[in-house]
Amino acid sequence: MPEFFCKLGNASGEIIERTFEADDLKSLREDLERREYLVLRIRRKNPLVSILWPFGGRKGKLKFREFLVFNQELEALIRAGLPVMACLDILIERRKNPVLKKSLQEVRVAVRGGASLSEAFEAQGDLYPRIYSSSLASGERSGEISGVLRRYINYNKTMLALRKKVGNALVYPAVILLLAVALMGLMFYFVLPNFQEFFEDFDAELPLITKVLLGISEFFTGHILLILGSLVGFLVLSSYLKNTSAGRLRIDAMKLRLPFFGRIIQKYCVSRFSRTLGTLVSGGIPLVASIEISAEAVGNQVFQRKLNSVATKVREGEPLWVSLEGTGLFQDIVLEMVKVGESTGSLDEMLENISNFFDEEIDQDLSTVVTLLEPAMLVSMGLIVVGMLMAIYLPLFQSYGSTRF
Repeated sequence: MPEFFCKLGNASGEIIERTFEADDLKSLREDLERREYLVLRIRRKNPLVSILWPFGGRKGKLKFREFLVFNQELEALIRAGLPVMACLDILIERRKNPVLKKSLQEVRVAVRGGASLSEAFEAQGDLYPRIYSSSLASGERSGEISGVLRRYINYNKTMLALRKKVGNALVYPAVILLLAVALMGLMFYFVLPNFQEFFEDFDAELPLITKVLLGISEFFTGHILLILGSLVGFLVLSSYLKNTSAGRLRIDAMKLRLPFFGRIIQKYCVSRFSRTLGTLVSGGIPLVASIEISAEAVGNQVFQRKLNSVATKVREGEPLWVSLEGTGLFQDIVLEMVKVGESTGSLDEMLENISNFFDEEIDQDLSTVVTLLEPAMLVSMGLIVVGMLMAIYLPLFQSYGSTRF
């Protein structure tokens, strides 16, 4: 999604400079004015900045774990009965990350100036997820900030565990794939070119597999700069597309269409949406606002766009399960459970059950993927090695046989 650098004025007269993500400049300006900010300047950031930043990182982003630890400490201090200003003073002193420390100092200044804690965090732009400031706002209305923070912490722990599960399942196949690519690169660039001169002295016709691999090796060594340039160009183009709304939409749509993996990604999006929506609804946030925030938290543009239309339909009075059915993204079991939750007044509980159900499904699917991928990749790697050995040794065996007889 495009990033915009904004210079804003808030109700207390402070000037804030922050980076926001939005589909376009007009929608961002309307959103900021709806939040009662005075827009002084908006400038779209060049997408190349994100591409060329070292290691592909983004300046001014918080680490997930670090923010989780901060909230655990904040919840403990508030539960102990300390005032918000005292909590911020203690937490600022202990922060080592300069980005988080500077942000918390700005939050403290805003709170001292009369802003609520949720407003102060919301003023930090996209540095913090929108669900965080909304959760704090619901806690301030109910007087249960500690309880809201506990729910938010549990939500993040669950999402972190799911991410770990996905990451751990893909580590072994990724290592095998990298080893296979490294082996082929070594053979094509270093080993086969040394044998090519040796094979040229043979009078006999070379086997087809030897000719094919020698041809690939010759192309690889003769166009190495072109290959590396194309690879770098592909990575740069992919990174650029990820930072544009249209490009991100195409990439996310392709992910959902992937064979087998697309189904896992869809389940992950449904689980994340259900868990986020359940967390917000249980915190007392209105359903329409909860749907809009949950749509942003899904992390997939296809889901986000269709869920935004769900929020519009629910605002107009349509039941949630009917609106979700219209997107075509949710299975029948999800729709049935949401329908039961709406009719019985236990929507948050049903949404949690949905997310738990799909987390288990994702775990089973990932186990199946790993079980199938491991032998398949090992067999593929073995075939590559055997093929290269045959390409090298078949001409030698043929030459030996013709010389002997």
